[in-house]
This record gives sequence, structure tokens and C-alpha cells, in this order.
Amino acid sequence: MNRIVLIGRRNDGLRERLLSLLPDAVVEPSFHFKLQSQDVLCWLPKPDDPVDQDVYDLVDLIDDSNVTPAKIVMLSIAGTADDATDGQLQKWYGKSALDMVLAHQYAIKMIDELEFPYVIVRALPIVPRETALKIIGEGQPLTGQAVGLAQAANVLKMALTTDQYRNQSVGIED
Repeated sequence: MNRIVLIGRRNDGLRERLLSLLPDAVVEPSFHFKLQSQDVLCWLPKPDDPVDQDVYDLVDLIDDSNVTPAKIVMLSIAGTADDATDGQLQKWYGKSALDMVLAHQYAIKMIDELEFPYVIVRALPIVPRETALKIIGEGQPLTGQAVGLAQAANVLKMALTTDQYRNQSVGIED
């Protein structure tokens, strides 16, 4: 099985939940590590991380390596696939939501341009409690309020370990 690398500095328990589901995964705080052949990269930025800048570190990681990743999975915020109104986004993420969406859209576009298999998981705000789980296709409206940490981790695990959502952007909500 390919090595799974969880990348990011989240402090909401998502990374730890993923590690409990994928005990052989490796954790890196940023894209400054040595890529191994056929790594599965799981980028777990916080909603307000400067992903439009951080994506350049991902590109540099790949460009500076003699090997390629098997897949890139990115956790993103809702709103990047014509799936939410401006009002919803500000309710979910605050006043700077629209800028955050633009940053995430840019990072997603860069990942798509790399032409490696990828999955984008567009999540409503992640909460520690259990929630229902709906998986929403690209361009379909998101209407929920949040998504549970356990539910988000389960979808990410599926994206990392199968080809079910290959080259897709899926939304997750309660």
C-alpha cells in the first residue's frame, strides 16, 4: 500500500481522527519533506490558511522530486464549486469568507493543473459532534450547517484509500 502523508497544522482533532483510521499514515506540518514514490498526499488546511500561497510549496515539492505522488486529496471549504451563496459562506466562515473561497479555488485549480489523480473534499464547518452525512456533487447546492469530524474523516479515508471519488470535487454536509 502507498504511504499516506497528512499535511497541515489543524488543531480540531481531524488529523488525529484520520490517524486512528490510518495508523500507518505519516504527519507533516507543511510541504517541506521528502516525497516518496507514489505517496498519497492529504492536504488538510484550515479554512483561513493562505492556500493560494501554500499550493506553491506543493508544486515545488513535486517539481523538486524525482518521483510523483499517486494522488492528491485536499480538504477545502464549501463555496468553491458554485455550491453556496455569499450569505451562506459568510454565515459558515465569517466576514472574510469570500476571500477564503477565492484562495481555495486558486489552490484547487493549481492541483487540477498538476494532472495527477486528485480528490477535493469541500466541507462545511467541521464540528466535534456526530452529524448526518450527505455527499453532494459538484455544482449542487450545499444546504446544511456543518459536518461532523468523524464523518469528514471517514470521507477523507475513502478518498485516500479508494478511487471512488477520483478526479472529483465532492461536498460533505450534515
